[in-house]
Amino acid sequence: MDNPGTPEFASWDSYNHFARRVRRTNRYVWGDEDQAFLRTVLATIRDRDVELKAGLMLYRAQQGVDWRERTDDEGNWIGEDVWGYGAERMKPLVDRAKEGRANPTGIPVLYVGSTIETAISEVRPWVGAEISVAQCRLVRPLRTLDLTIGHGKSSFAGAVFQSMMGGPPLSAADKEKAVWIDIDNAFSRPVTVSDDQADYAPTQILAELFRSHGYDAIGYKSQFGDNEKRKGYNIAIFDPGAAEIVSCAPFRVDSIKVSASQIDNAWAKSSDSDAG
Repeated sequence: MDNPGTPEFASWDSYNHFARRVRRTNRYVWGDEDQAFLRTVLATIRDRDVELKAGLMLYRAQQGVDWRERTDDEGNWIGEDVWGYGAERMKPLVDRAKEGRANPTGIPVLYVGSTIETAISEVRPWVGAEISVAQCRLVRPLRTLDLTIGHGKSSFAGAVFQSMMGGPPLSAADKEKAVWIDIDNAFSRPVTVSDDQADYAPTQILAELFRSHGYDAIGYKSQFGDNEKRKGYNIAIFDPGAAEIVSCAPFRVDSIKVSASQIDNAWAKSSDSDAG
């Protein structure tokens, strides 16, 4: 079992064991294993505190824009202007917030990006989509947990792989590094509307854990539009009132880059089946 006193995770794969349990077994009443894991997570937070300064500008995107009629001095219609949504529309609904990776339904969290491109990519638009992008200014400093450190890395690489191949047993530090890589990647991993909503449960629990222990926000990388030219990151702010909307502009998506990699072997027909 994970041991917060040492502290040491029981396995390099402890996060995935926890994720499977809370998705499929016990989500709201945690057993000893889940409680030990969460306490060990807290005990192994190292060099991840970042303070976001008051006044920092961040960006929030929503699909859609406002259209307003334009008239002449005599009240005759002469066209339409396109505007970004109003400030209230760009904040999550207080009592009807949609589920996200850092919040369950009904508990609002403000999701923002460090760049316009990052914010737009998170709403998963199509080419030609019209997007409202708001500038959000922090009204107070935010203690933020950095969950970008292990983004894109594999928890199975390095010492874990060598150990599996008969090398030396994993140290506490090796297991800790692997578990936090999995946590970092879990927050950046996209979940689509067609997926089981339980896929968000592990990160929602962790987000509430971090919030309950003094963090105002979490920062994580995006897997949408993430390349060398786009080094933006996402921030989930637990108190939407910690940022104010200062402007909102309409945008149109010009292009979307798709990158794919094969994740396993392909099946292929045998020569016998081809002949038959």
